[in-house]
Amino acid sequence: MDPAKAFAALGNPLRWNIFQMLAGGRAMSASEVAAVVKRDFDGVSKHLRVMRASGVLVSKRGEDRRLELYYIPETILRADGVADMGFCAIRFPHSPV
Repeated sequence: MDPAKAFAALGNPLRWNIFQMLAGGRAMSASEVAAVVKRDFDGVSKHLRVMRASGVLVSKRGEDRRLELYYIPETILRADGVADMGFCAIRFPHSPV
């Protein structure tokens, strides 16, 4: 993972909030994330794609092939609330934002 890309992706306050939320280990759709952060779907979807392109998130298709679920990959999320990117480790509080 390129540290500059990862930090650029997480440097946006909304993307940082989303990353903290996903640090709980749950995969979420763009619609679910948008509802929690109270933002529009299109904007949240764009932010999730930026995060996926940087490598801090990955996605998979849900049971319904139209549904895409975003999550922090196991290679980064070592334990619930701890993200280890190789060049830094981030420990989140037990209750993600």
